[in-house]
Amino acid sequence: MSNRFQMPSTAPVDLTGRTILQVVPQLETGGAEVTTFEMAEAIVKAGGRALVASEGGALESRIKAAGGEVVHLPVASKNPFTLWRNVGRLAKLVRAENIDLIHGRSRAPCWSALFAARRTKKLYLTTFHSTVHEKPKAKILYNSSLVRGAVSIANSHFTASRIEAVYPWAKPRLRVIPRGCDAQALAPENFSAADKAAKRALWGVGEADFIIICPARVTHLKGQHVLVAALGLLKSDKKPKLVLVGSAQGREDYVAALKSQAAALGYGDRLVMTGLETDMASAYAAADLAIVPTIRPEPFGRTIIEAQAAGLPVIGSDAGGYRETIIARPAEEGGTGWLATIDDADALAAAIDTALAMAPGVLAHMGANGRANVLENYTRQTMCNRTLNVYRELLG
Repeated sequence: MSNRFQMPSTAPVDLTGRTILQVVPQLETGGAEVTTFEMAEAIVKAGGRALVASEGGALESRIKAAGGEVVHLPVASKNPFTLWRNVGRLAKLVRAENIDLIHGRSRAPCWSALFAARRTKKLYLTTFHSTVHEKPKAKILYNSSLVRGAVSIANSHFTASRIEAVYPWAKPRLRVIPRGCDAQALAPENFSAADKAAKRALWGVGEADFIIICPARVTHLKGQHVLVAALGLLKSDKKPKLVLVGSAQGREDYVAALKSQAAALGYGDRLVMTGLETDMASAYAAADLAIVPTIRPEPFGRTIIEAQAAGLPVIGSDAGGYRETIIARPAEEGGTGWLATIDDADALAAAIDTALAMAPGVLAHMGANGRANVLENYTRQTMCNRTLNVYRELLG
């Protein structure tokens, strides 16, 4: 593993007297936003003051409940005039609140944060949460705001390797800090057989059914159509049911296409689409296998580690961050799941058939391996500790 990997120190980080500002466009439920909340909570627990500059959103109340503060600024805008005015707004905020360090988390506001940090001579770092684009040149330049900090955090070694390929000059300042999840909230022992039966009843599936869950936004990039096609290719006598857990966010044409595809394969009565799920922990608990068949490499892929934390064996596309988070080996060798060739229904069907052929005890062993993998490498606390150590490194 690369020595860029930011390992958690055993010594607690003391941020007493320090003020950290995170800059993120909005505070809804995406990866950057959730991580912003998690770090605000961690900063406060470390004795520091946590400020967030944002246009606000659903997570704002949770940040405030954790002791953080939200300052409303138009940082979601990509308008060049607004970006430039935000430099002054952020610089004014930095001076007024005696901010020690600015942590930018999105392309557009990172330009404002970068120049505000230079204007006020304050420390500036970034996290690259999303896909690293290799073209066109204008986009490469625009996205470079995410690698111009004193430190640039990548959410996986895959993301770091893409940053190095596109921005080779940024290599010395890279740190790899994978995202984490709340492993305790996802623990299988939190849910009784009655809890699982109740969730299955809501889905309209039976207690004895083998349930495959696909926890992802319902969109072409997440590859639900590949998964439906794979189910039509299964050789197993078992007839699993597929539960798609995620919002389509207005993509009704794609939803209709998935239903038509399943019906054409004779799978229409075994496809369940739940829409947005507000209790993912209970959804994982009610499933037997989790699959996210993205057709584009995921920079990291949070739901795959959540599923493992919940004790589920997993299948993901053989690309991107999944190659780091899924241990594709037999259960007795510590395996947590399978990697299937990206955008290949035949390969995905073969992996599903392998899972369906396993004895329940072997699948449970693989699920236990997955939870152990998360507890060692991908908890929220581990992610926060690693990031706090970067703050300590920069603040001296």
